[in-house]
Amino acid sequence: MDTNFSKDTNSFLSNDYQKIGKQYSKESIARREEHEEGFLGQEIDYRKFIFAPEGYEGFMISLYLLTLPYLVGLSFLFLFIARSSYEYFLEFNLTSYFVIWAIGYEVSAVLLMGIIILAWLNYHRNRHNHELGRKNNRHRQRL
Repeated sequence: MDTNFSKDTNSFLSNDYQKIGKQYSKESIARREEHEEGFLGQEIDYRKFIFAPEGYEGFMISLYLLTLPYLVGLSFLFLFIARSSYEYFLEFNLTSYFVIWAIGYEVSAVLLMGIIILAWLNYHRNRHNHELGRKNNRHRQRL
């Protein structure tokens, strides 16, 4: 038996073709990542989240910033501090608008951060599922 194999540079198993394949794979991944949009690179249109007539967005945002944290603060005080008891709730000194607004602002900030984290996790889950689907399709095409 002849144990001396000739070096075939046209074989798919040769090191040259393996290097070319790895390089092509890296370039393909880099091109795909250039076209994919990252979580922080997404465009956010505030008009999807704020209900305001066109041209009055600034006024409505100001109104929202003044009223929503106050209402969230009142709700937090009623539900968690007064334990949903109207009698305990009335014992609070509700004349301090800024204190209640600050409480509501902090509660709103925590809720908003939670929503952002959930959206980030959802984005990565969808991206992972898309990547798995792409790999499975590529594997099926080989078979």
